[in-house]
Amino acid sequence: MRITMKKSNSNGHVLQRNLLSNAVLEQLMDWIIDGKLHMGEKLNPDELAAELGVSKMPIREALNTLERMGLAESIPYVGTRLVQLTREDISEIYLIRKSLEAAAAREACTRIDQEAIRELEEVHESYKQAVGQDKLVARTVYELNRQFHFTIYKASGMERLCSMIESLWDILSFFKLIYGQKLIYDDESRAEMIAEHQSYLDALKKGESELLFELVSRNLDKRVKDIPYDSVVYFDAEEK
Repeated sequence: MRITMKKSNSNGHVLQRNLLSNAVLEQLMDWIIDGKLHMGEKLNPDELAAELGVSKMPIREALNTLERMGLAESIPYVGTRLVQLTREDISEIYLIRKSLEAAAAREACTRIDQEAIRELEEVHESYKQAVGQDKLVARTVYELNRQFHFTIYKASGMERLCSMIESLWDILSFFKLIYGQKLIYDDESRAEMIAEHQSYLDALKKGESELLFELVSRNLDKRVKDIPYDSVVYFDAEEK
């Protein structure tokens, strides 16, 4: 795959570089979500530059952004690699998510308007269709689930809080895709996921902020217990 950008016709060198860096970042994120890149995997700038058809500068900038997002880390004498999450790391992230997301949901319940409710209903319908397919498409399910949750959280109007939550979701992106299909592998578990979203929607419509707070907290607690940690593939940095 090669990334190309139209040339700017006026003082476009900085803009061009930024556009390329963003394009590279988007491609790397797509590969993470698609499962082409895994936890602990080394990211070689030369190889990425050759594969994407760009110079190493936008590659380096994209890798720096991944580090700031908590998705990658720079290791002396090794280079840059995607983070390698342990069971303890994942449990800690879910503990933080529980505090932040429950608070955002409760605040959203006091502020959400009818337009956001309608948007949430549309996303929920799309999610139900995706989850109801005989063969799940992990990325589609993940993205619709993410869209549903962030439609709620953004209704809180608390941009800094939403940014922190989004960063935690990004860190777990590839991990969630590893176990995501296992979480909804049969009709019963799929029905549970749909019912979970419906319960959030019902609480929002009724303005029951404390109920929504409890639902989000309880479901994230349950998620930690349900994670099939044995399905995680770990990578030895020396093998890459």
